[in-house]
Amino acid sequence: MDSLQIKTDASNRNVTLLDRRQWLIASMIAAGAISLTRPSFAESKRLATKSIETGKFRIRAVSEVSGEIRLKSQINDAKAKNGKLIAAKTAPMKASSTLEYDEHYESSLNILQCRTYQHFREATSEIQVDRHVTKTSLREQCRDILRFGSDQGLVTACPDNPLFAAERDLIECPINSMFLDQLLTEREVNIADKWTVEREVACRLLNVDAIQDGKLVMCLVEADESKAQLELNGTIAASVRQVPTTIVLEGKLLLDRSTGTISWFAVNLDETREISEAEPGFHVNAQVKILRSGIESMVSGLTLDEVAQRITNQEAASLLQFQSDLGYYRFLANRKWSTYRDNGEEATLRYVVNDRVLCQCNVTNMIDLEAGRQLSLEGFRSDVKAGLGSSLSEMIEGTERLTSNKLRMLRIVSRGSVQGVGILWIHYHLSNDTGRRVVLAFTLNESNLEAFSEEDAQITDSFELVNWPTKVDEKSLDAAAQAAKQTEDKKVLVSQPTKNEQAEVKSRPKMAR
Repeated sequence: MDSLQIKTDASNRNVTLLDRRQWLIASMIAAGAISLTRPSFAESKRLATKSIETGKFRIRAVSEVSGEIRLKSQINDAKAKNGKLIAAKTAPMKASSTLEYDEHYESSLNILQCRTYQHFREATSEIQVDRHVTKTSLREQCRDILRFGSDQGLVTACPDNPLFAAERDLIECPINSMFLDQLLTEREVNIADKWTVEREVACRLLNVDAIQDGKLVMCLVEADESKAQLELNGTIAASVRQVPTTIVLEGKLLLDRSTGTISWFAVNLDETREISEAEPGFHVNAQVKILRSGIESMVSGLTLDEVAQRITNQEAASLLQFQSDLGYYRFLANRKWSTYRDNGEEATLRYVVNDRVLCQCNVTNMIDLEAGRQLSLEGFRSDVKAGLGSSLSEMIEGTERLTSNKLRMLRIVSRGSVQGVGILWIHYHLSNDTGRRVVLAFTLNESNLEAFSEEDAQITDSFELVNWPTKVDEKSLDAAAQAAKQTEDKKVLVSQPTKNEQAEVKSRPKMAR
């Protein structure tokens, strides 16, 4: 059977072509079969060792997820049976999200050369775990998003405002749209022909770090003058930040032959991820649908280069904003930190690298002091010594200064041991002039000090104490309301507490001593 040769004409495209990963475009029809080939290297004078492709698209991605999450006990680690981890608890979950955005990207098999500018018009999600429902939307001031390659993979950042972890998770779709066209093949194929997706492409598409086993297979199902229908199927055993995950995938794609790009993608993902030190495990089924069309320019009027220039320090831009809605404080930190628990009075965070806890940070809200009164360094030193007890060997350092947010900082560094293991403690006491104060205690093995670097300084120097909510005196309000009833003929107006104000009375956490 004769095959149809697709010839590439760069003048018909709104994307830049460089080297082997060139885009498929316009075609001619021959005896009932289709051939998907890319031009030879000789057809381009702009040859490079690493291929870079660029494109501009308008995208709508809708996801529906259901399944269960698997949690370790917060008191005791999950137990092992026959070498397999037993979760201490499972909880049903379901989620839905809608993303609408314009995208201007440069993609390559070399992750360090990948970057994309996404301008979001809509980004919302609703997640229900057991009976608890969380709704998230991307803040208006974070509509411009840059994703850039690094040694740690693709980093998602807002050039102007640090993202919350929930916002980052919201806009990182299960399918990375900038790599969709790399599913296409360079060789000639006929109807029913199949080809294996390169592992690097599969990793980028599915947002995994590495694939240990399995493969994804594409198949040309049907074609006519304007479009080609394809299927994507496979099972992979992969890892995300050293955490094993298994993905079973069944998808359908539509190739727009006038542009040589994927215009529609619908996929069913069944994923099982192990419990990690930073996040719960899960077994979920996700259905993702993506609509995609080429555009001449971004609706924002900006280009990828213009937005990238707004990030002068990639490390600073990659920081996440952590905020305790119960504890009334916030700070900026490396995205390797995760919140393990937070009840307002106390919070526990863990610094996890390659699924290994390098440090734990405990944040404790302390009882407010009188305005203008401050704890002395010697007083804090005595408190730390009493708290560590017999585990303490020596106090190495004690300093005080003002942070960049004008908080008074007391810092005590101590060394000791627990069950024969050398431990380093770094204690901070942060306070303001109104008497508000918190204590942060970083605990790590001495052997992890070099890898931990100065992550504690990043948190403490950016730490902000948020004002307590206005306290409503319910007794005074009740008395005022009673007085208003007795003098109604004088038309005395007394405000009643709203439901939100009543809730604020109970919202302040109990304080540690």
